This record gives sequence, C-alpha cells and structure tokens, in this order.
Amino acid sequence: MKPFVFIFFIINIVFTQSSLSERYTTYSELEEKLNEWNELYGSNSNPFPQVSDEGIIYHHEIIGYSGVDNLPIWAVKLSFNANVDEDEPKMLILGQCHAEEIYGLEIAVELIEWFLNPFNSENSIYLQSIFSIMSNSEVWIIPTHNPEGLEVVHGYYDINNIWQQDESFRKNKFDANMNGVFDFVLGIGDDIDGVDLNRNYDLNWVYGDEFNQLDGGCSTNPSYLSNYDYYRGTEPFSESEIQAIRDFTLDNNFLLSIAYHSSRSGCVSEKVIYPWIWEGEKSAPDIDVISELGLEIAQRIPTQDGQGYYYPTNSKSMRGNAHDWIYANTGCIQYLIEVGTSDMQSDNIDIIEDTISRNMQGLLYLLKKGAGTSIQNGPDVYQISGLVKDINGNPINAEVKILENHGSILKPRMTDEFGRFRRILKEGLYTLEVTAFGYESYLATVSPSSSSITELNIVLNELPHYNLSFNIANFESLENLNGIIYDQNKEFELDLSNTLELPQGDYKIFLKTDYNLPYFGNVSLNDDLILDIDIKNKGLLIFDNFENSSNWINNENFSINDNQLKSQASDFYQYNEFKSIRLNEDLSQLNNVDYVLRVNLKNELEWDNDKLIFRLSSDDSDLFSVLKEISSHNYDWHDIYIPFNVVDERKYLEIVLETDGSVNYRGFNIDNIELFYECIGLKGDIDNSGYLNISDIILIVDSILMSYDSSQIINCLVDMNNDNVINIFDLINVVEKILEN
Repeated sequence: MKPFVFIFFIINIVFTQSSLSERYTTYSELEEKLNEWNELYGSNSNPFPQVSDEGIIYHHEIIGYSGVDNLPIWAVKLSFNANVDEDEPKMLILGQCHAEEIYGLEIAVELIEWFLNPFNSENSIYLQSIFSIMSNSEVWIIPTHNPEGLEVVHGYYDINNIWQQDESFRKNKFDANMNGVFDFVLGIGDDIDGVDLNRNYDLNWVYGDEFNQLDGGCSTNPSYLSNYDYYRGTEPFSESEIQAIRDFTLDNNFLLSIAYHSSRSGCVSEKVIYPWIWEGEKSAPDIDVISELGLEIAQRIPTQDGQGYYYPTNSKSMRGNAHDWIYANTGCIQYLIEVGTSDMQSDNIDIIEDTISRNMQGLLYLLKKGAGTSIQNGPDVYQISGLVKDINGNPINAEVKILENHGSILKPRMTDEFGRFRRILKEGLYTLEVTAFGYESYLATVSPSSSSITELNIVLNELPHYNLSFNIANFESLENLNGIIYDQNKEFELDLSNTLELPQGDYKIFLKTDYNLPYFGNVSLNDDLILDIDIKNKGLLIFDNFENSSNWINNENFSINDNQLKSQASDFYQYNEFKSIRLNEDLSQLNNVDYVLRVNLKNELEWDNDKLIFRLSSDDSDLFSVLKEISSHNYDWHDIYIPFNVVDERKYLEIVLETDGSVNYRGFNIDNIELFYECIGLKGDIDNSGYLNISDIILIVDSILMSYDSSQIINCLVDMNNDNVINIFDLINVVEKILEN
C-alpha cells in the first residue's frame, strides 16, 4: 500500500501545478518583488552613484483591496524624490485588469525594473529617456487591480486544500449568484461568478452585460463565444477594485495613462484604443489631440509577425470602460493597448520577452510625451502648463478650459494643490479660460510649442467683497427656512439670520419650507445689500404620483406604469423623437400668480443633444415658452424646482422629449410631481398643513356670496382625502354655479 500511496501523492502534485510558464509573475511573486524593491530603494536617497540629487526613486502604497479575498491593490511611484509630492506631471499605468490578460502585468514589472536599474546593459540604451522621465514627472504603476483573478489564473489552494485554477478566467471573484460558493467552469466563458472590472465604471455602464447574459461573439470571429464573461456588476462602481481606481485617479491629476489588455478571441489583438467616436459621429472633445497621440504610440509597437504596427482606433463601444470614464471625469487621456495576439499566454519564452520588449517602445513614448521631453526621438511636446495664483502668490483652485476642446460631458478640470494645470494639445491656436470663485475670469490665446512645455503664470485679480443680509417678510421661524445661494462656480447653504460676505457678482437664491411657496431670486451684488424676501403661502394645484394618466393628455407616446411617468416603455429612448405630454389644466384660470413645479425624477440623456424639456404651450403649437431643459446624467432620484408664470396664451404645462439621430440612453423616470401656486388673501385661514379644511371653504364661499367678487376665489387647494382632491378650479366652478342661482 505504501508504494501506491506514494505514487498517488506524486500524481497529485503533478496535476495541481499550473501549466503557465514560470516566466509569468504570480501575485505572491509580485508582492515579493514589491517588498524587495522597497527594501533596496524605498529609503535609499542615493541609488545611482553616477547621478546627483536623484533622491529616493521608489515608493509604494496600498490604494485598496479586492472585494472577496481582501487582497491589497498596490501602486508604485517612480520618480526622482519619489517620497515627495512635487509639482510634476503624473502618468498612470494599469498593468492588469482582466485576470487572464497577464502580459500587461509583465510590462508593468519590466517598466519598474528598467527605471530602478537603468544602467543594466540591456536598458542602458534608454538611459537618457529614463532619467528625463524620472526627473520631470511622476510615473505611477498599478501592476494589477484584479489580484483575485490573477490568483485564479495562476492557481491556488482553497480553504479545503484543493487546487483551483482556470487559466482563461477573466473577472474578479464576486459571488454573482449569491450562493456562497465561487462558481467557475474550466475553459473559456460560462463562469457564473465574477464581474468584468472594465464594465463597472458608471459612464455607459447601462450598456454592459446583465447577469447571465450570453455572448454574441465578435464580427471577425462570430464563432468565439464567452458567455457571462462581460457582466457589468450590480451597479456602477459596485466592485471595490474599481472603487480603488476611481478614488485614486480622482485624487491625482494624471495627464496620460495606459491600461493594458489582451484579446484571446483575436478580435481586437494588437490595437491601441482610445476615447471615443460613438456611433460613427459623436466624438470626444479632445478627439484630434487624442487620436494623433494614439497613432504615434501605435506606430512604435511592431506586430508580432513583423509585418506592421499596432492598429490605432477610437473606441466605439459604450459599456462602462475605464478609458472613457477616466478621460471624461478626470481629463486624463488613457490608451487601452491590446497586447499580443490571441496567443496571449504563450509558453514560448522568446515570444513573451519579444512581446514585452516591443510594447516598451510605445510606453516610453507616452511617458516622454507626458514628461514634456523630446529626448531620444521623443514626441513633439505641444503641452501647455500653468500656475494659477493670486496677487500674493497663493495657489487658486480654478477651473481651466480649452474652449476649442471642451464639452459638457467633461467634468470640470481643476488646478491641483500647487495651482497647476496641464494640457496635451497639438499645433495650433487655443483659447484658454480660467475661472475661480471670487476672482475675475482670465481669457487668453495660447499656442503650444513643439520643443518644450509652454509655461504660463496666471494671476487672477480678486473681486471686491460686499455684505449681503436678508429681510424676510411673512415668516417668523428662520430655522425652518432652508436655502442656497450660488453662481457658476460655487454653491453655499444660506444662514438667513447672519450677514454673508460675498465677492461681487451675480447670484441665484433658492429658499424652501414645508408649507410655503419656494422662493427664487436673482441678486447682482455690487454693493452692500439688504435683500427683501417675501415668503408666500402656497396652494397645491396638482399632485400626481402617476397611479393613472387622468391628469394628462397626449400621453400615448410615453409610458405610465409602476407609478412612474417614463420617457418610453423600453429600456432606451429612440432616435429622432419629438414627443410631448400635456397637463390637462388650463393654468390661465389663475391670473397673475406665481407657480412652482416640483419634479422628483432621474434622468439620463445624451449631453447637449437630447433634451427633457418643461415648457408652457398654447393652443397654437408654434407658441410656447421653455421653462427648463435637462440634457445630462443624474440617474439617482432627485428633486428639481421650476418657477414660472402664465404668459399670454401659453397656459398649458408640457413635458417634452427631444432626441437626435444617434446615441440614446434611458431617458427619464418621474416618480411624482407637485404644482404649487401662490395663495392670495385669507392667509390666516390656512392651517399648518398648507391646505384648506372644510371650515376654510365655508369662509371663502361666505365671503364670495357677500361680495359677489369671484376674484377672491383664488386661494389654496382643498385636499379632502387621498382619493378625492378638490382643486381651485373645482371651487371656482362650484361658486359660479351658486352665483348663477
């Protein structure tokens, strides 16, 4: 029996070892390397005796943890004086996202080795480039942000000491079917558990695959199927790994980035992909700059067959990808590089080393572009950079726009803690606009240089400050009055009992209480000012929670279900739509009163092109007034308030959806609306609820019968119960009949 047991043991050892080449780096080996590098360089202030003043060149830190196994996600910083936050451009390298796509991790490790050992005989040819990059920039490398998936690909022993491995695994280990077990199937696809981390960002997340969605293949290889592999997750940023990348990129003003991937289907092998041309016509605002650099990077990475170079292309998919989100939300231009052929885990050492080596050329080119150096056949610089300060030399947190390359899809691009901004451009003239709260705006024309960074020193002049205080009429409990004051740069909560000191400018004010008509005001602050505010009583003309469509006409083009008004019954609205739904009340029956519409909604519309419109219309379809347009994304429930007055024949409240010929989203859902109006007269007869009770109605009718003046009927909504609402128009009709008799 002993020989049998011994033989079984040997067989077990053989079958539990990974078949991947030992050349590839496991997660445990990566952590060993990180610790070794930290020991050698983390506190060594003179790592290169041949160089002076380089200081510490290596720093690493944990930026987050994986969602299931709580494995650290490491970030490495390479720079002269890496232990100091310096005023330098920053670049970001994401080595591995998808578990099986392991070439990127090897490129990341190779880059660290090159920078830490630049005098190595194999690297010395790039010595000038390496030193120029390290002395002029900070390079941040995240070797893997999917450590769980990396372990599945290389194999590991589970808690029962059973070897687990799937070399074709793609995702993390999220328990998608919630059964408490990590469910995966050997081979391509069909892994129930896990989230595709490059589908989990919120920009276009809705277009990613749902749970258990089957794969449809790709155009160049329709027979290749990878079911369940592209699951987007339960919600945007549901995965801690992507939360770590999100927070890290938001905390750092990265200028350029590369995210490495590989294509096992071969459909997108050996490509450089970058933000975006959606549906063939909707382009990223910086499209010319992005595409030119993408082409230059691709032309420096030879293909494996030696017949050409990587193929450059703008991304066309809309599905929660990192490169689109990072660009739109941080301004950093990220290039997704699909490394190698469909043989993306080659066991041929020569192919592995050659693939890494060929990709290093494109990587160095991007890093030199970011560092602003053209050394050793480097790129034309075409970078502008500037410091925004006040007259005392203090940095200012300012928004910086290149007007020719700006779009509303881009989140504000702000200066960093040094007051610094940077932009990659191309040859040409550009309009630079710098704005900050409390300062005069700055506008200038700038032309970047091909040979060096174009440096700008911008001093913003502080605006004079004035005192703003408030005189509130018809309202005693200021603590129950909530409000904000805002301009284009900043928003404040209002403390109405105290005087505000604000810079000169134009402001908007919004105040609301539970029982009064919301207040909207405009203030041009050019001197000290006491603002008189009259808080008015409100009546509730319409409350609709969309249990049915009784309050609306022309509603066949929208959907009313689940107690919501929806822009369409399907998931996404259609192209080239113009449709409206109209409130069935004639609002002109109440003359010369203020209305406020409150809408509880969530909206997702294409920026600048598709619109949710609230407007007043007339019997003449060409006569209308737009009250508010929404053309953006906010798909969390939120309230908007819209003030208006009825003008001329524009007396019907309409909700309109207008779309163009490409790129569609989920549109809007409205949970409920309230239409308030100003109550005139009989203020003392309104109880704390803001509604009239039956005693109030008797008083109103008595008053009307005594005076025969129907204008006194203009008062508040009567809410008899939840199912039977009598509004002011009903009351008018009742009293008019009384008067007729």
